[in-house]
Amino acid sequence: MTESLMDSSELGLQEWPAEEALDRFLSELEFQKALHRPQVETVPLSLALRRITSRSVLAAMDSPHYYSAAIDGLLVRSADTFAATREHPVELSITGSTNFVEMGSPVPDGFDAVVPLCELESSSPGTVSLWRPSNPWRNVRPAGEDVQQHEVVIPKDHRISPVDIGALAAAGVERLEVYQQPRVAILTLGNHLVPAGVPPQVGQMIDSNSLTLNGLVQEIGGVPLMRPIAAERLEEAGKAIREAAREADLLLVVAGASHGTALVSRLVSDLGERVLHGVALNPCQSLVLGVVEGRPVLGLPFHPVGVFAGFEAFARPVLEQMLGPSVSQEDLPRVSATLAVPFKRNNPGSEEFLRVRMGWVDDRLVAVPEVGGASTLMSLVRASGLFRVNADVEELPARTNVAVRLLSPQRSLHNNILVLGTHDITFDLLRSIMRVTYPELTLHTSATGGMKGLQAVRAGLCHAAAIHLFDEATGEYNVPFLTQAPLPEPMVLMNLCTRNLGLIVAPGNPHNISGLGDLSRADLRFINRQKGSGTRVLLDYHLRKLGIDPDKIDGFPREVKTHMAVAAAVSSQAVDCGPGISTAARTLRLDFVPCLEERLDLLIPKRFYSRFPVAGLVQVVRSSRFKHEAAAQLGDYDFSQTGQILWESSV
Repeated sequence: MTESLMDSSELGLQEWPAEEALDRFLSELEFQKALHRPQVETVPLSLALRRITSRSVLAAMDSPHYYSAAIDGLLVRSADTFAATREHPVELSITGSTNFVEMGSPVPDGFDAVVPLCELESSSPGTVSLWRPSNPWRNVRPAGEDVQQHEVVIPKDHRISPVDIGALAAAGVERLEVYQQPRVAILTLGNHLVPAGVPPQVGQMIDSNSLTLNGLVQEIGGVPLMRPIAAERLEEAGKAIREAAREADLLLVVAGASHGTALVSRLVSDLGERVLHGVALNPCQSLVLGVVEGRPVLGLPFHPVGVFAGFEAFARPVLEQMLGPSVSQEDLPRVSATLAVPFKRNNPGSEEFLRVRMGWVDDRLVAVPEVGGASTLMSLVRASGLFRVNADVEELPARTNVAVRLLSPQRSLHNNILVLGTHDITFDLLRSIMRVTYPELTLHTSATGGMKGLQAVRAGLCHAAAIHLFDEATGEYNVPFLTQAPLPEPMVLMNLCTRNLGLIVAPGNPHNISGLGDLSRADLRFINRQKGSGTRVLLDYHLRKLGIDPDKIDGFPREVKTHMAVAAAVSSQAVDCGPGISTAARTLRLDFVPCLEERLDLLIPKRFYSRFPVAGLVQVVRSSRFKHEAAAQLGDYDFSQTGQILWESSV
């Protein structure tokens, strides 16, 4: 092999519709006999959990295998009790403790009923009286009542559950035949990757993708085979792919950062059959599907979210085919949720896995889209679930119902607090303290912008809104926006902090920017926040007061949606300055020129304010620990009003 790669057209990179790509892949696997059920093996019952039966399992014995007492009581012959009434109870002689049995005790020949102790009275020593007649076999479990010998206990193609194991044990089954678990080889390519547990040097990264796949394979019922990291070179990577394919039923190859899936596509084509390269599914558009050594091969993109999405969309269906009809994506935990804010597609025409955070607001499960690219692994960690957006959908309005696959336990959703609106670093500190004070609670925040946060809390789609809305007419924050139109329910406005808004500049402030008045300088490149954001409204207001014409500011129309996006643009030297908060500047080791103060408040419906779990958040905000730690970490913030109720509606 040569070290050069073919161009994209030769590699066949195109965006096949995801459903069509999967159908084509499965069809090719069937044609090449690369999709088959695993071999059968016999396992002891103790190791059978979640294994799939290759044949029906028959009872080896009756259960129970003898006639037994169903309750604690007195053994009797039913014929001796037929005449008993309340007016004329029947007296029976007892011969010591042998007449009394406990539940599960054998019923000896000659007896056919058990009388409960509560129906017995002692009339004289050695006798008891009873007032209720007993039918034959009253409170007696016959042999084989639960299952009879040779009866089917568990059918073929059934995934064994804990209760199945108990039933099989009671039926005398000690070993059973199951399909072997599919072996899934996991191979990562990368010139600068190190395995987890090895401290990375400068320029190296830890291979987290292989461990993510390791867990996903185990979750569905496969056996992961972790292969050593292979360098992104044709000879070495090709040898590693061939060896891994020979030992597995399915091979997952994570592409390296240098060549991406182009190298994987070339190798699969050289070593076997490449079915396709490229699917219309974000964020794994460059996925490779093929067959090597008679085994299915998936080439996954380097970025973590793409790895997860590629596995869910293509590896999971292949494994489901191998495992049989008892395993299906329909078995995955799914719930119906309502979108709290609109979602607009960045790339219409492709399906997309959308990550969401969720929580119960009253009796409605609400989902908030998670912001983050394919390389942000924490966006999966923080997400409560995900759902697929169809290729023909360009926009999903707020209140759209979506089917979400859960990534976290459903019970935890009741303890999730949803706060939408303005983002601030203080929320990270609140989360940290809440983990200690209320470990059962999770604070989910989403930087939707203050106005969208206000709209969401008005619509009952979140527990609170973080707002810093500046009213130009009065020069006040937030309250004018709450009094302009009647609120749908009583609410309170609680202060979180007062922070500085200023200009984020390069380290050392090389352009000697001193304030907003410098923005009209011809030598400065500017980046702006989006229209409608609290930062933009405040900036526009003060530029008008200063008499600065926005048209004279180089880059004023160029907009981004977050403070961190402004800081990233300055850090990359794409611009010289932009509006933001000091914490965004500090995060990227930039300098900050303070210009204005702005107040950040939490708008909370009164019905949530004093009710758990939101009451837990309120207590943490008001705690001396939060105020002390926040003041120590954020010296340019003001926490003198934190936790105070600044306004409440009269509704």
